[in-house]
Amino acid sequence: MPSEAKAPFNNAKADIVLLSSDNVNFRVFRCILALASPFFEAMFDLPQPQRNHSADETFDGLDMIQVSENSRTLDMLLRFCYPAAVKDPSLKDTNDVEKVLEAAMKYGMEEVEERVRKAMVAPSLLERNCVRIFAIACRYGLEPEAETAARYSLHHPAPTQDTFATALLPNHISQGLVTYRSKCSHAARTLCDNLDWLKQSQTHSFYEWWTNCCPCDSKADVRYLTHGTYPRDWWADYMDETSVALEEFPCGAALTKNLAKAVERANSCPSCRRRAHSQMVQFTGTFARELDKVIAEIPLGIAI
Repeated sequence: MPSEAKAPFNNAKADIVLLSSDNVNFRVFRCILALASPFFEAMFDLPQPQRNHSADETFDGLDMIQVSENSRTLDMLLRFCYPAAVKDPSLKDTNDVEKVLEAAMKYGMEEVEERVRKAMVAPSLLERNCVRIFAIACRYGLEPEAETAARYSLHHPAPTQDTFATALLPNHISQGLVTYRSKCSHAARTLCDNLDWLKQSQTHSFYEWWTNCCPCDSKADVRYLTHGTYPRDWWADYMDETSVALEEFPCGAALTKNLAKAVERANSCPSCRRRAHSQMVQFTGTFARELDKVIAEIPLGIAI
């Protein structure tokens, strides 16, 4: 026996009923469905043949349309369609995202699709399962969302075969994500080995601090030679350690992983400690912006 949906889909003034796949009746308004969906608009415009309605075709005297979506998905989909007085559903589960997205595409609900696509790249959702969101985006041909999820995956450990299997990613897509991450790691480490970007973006205060004489030992590493001055040992060690961190996590978070350790070492020098913290914070901020720019230029390179 079908049950009835909760408000606002139990309104006695509704003029049509949608029956979900798990036998829940949703009382809705034709005008709202027609405005939200060309599919339903075309259906309602078709001449309706004269017929003797059976109990399977009506509910409480209203025409009934059976749909393939379950009641949870249908409830969320319809809430997106209803006026502002009905609050949009909160898409916090990747399964809900996929099912509502699929239904919105099926019924041609472009505005709903746009709002679901925006919700699927919310940081709160990507934080929990960026690879799953990446898989959904690939499955439905959503390139911008796939690129966003791929970039966000750089903040997390590299996906494993088990991760790919859980996300139901085909081999060419999963291999493409692995290749993309490898390219990002290489580009990030290149920034450590070539400081041309720093020479172009550094401030005068950083230049003064860099070239200032101090009792710290320096490291004769040509990768870090700037303004004819080799870096202090503790700074070179920070860069070496950061290069390793960027191999695993090619994102801005890797730049601060060893920052406190570097500043602590700098504090042992009476000259460095006066400005080490402020200059390193400034340096990592500049580094992060340059890293973001370089990563953004790397194409995902996956045909979806």
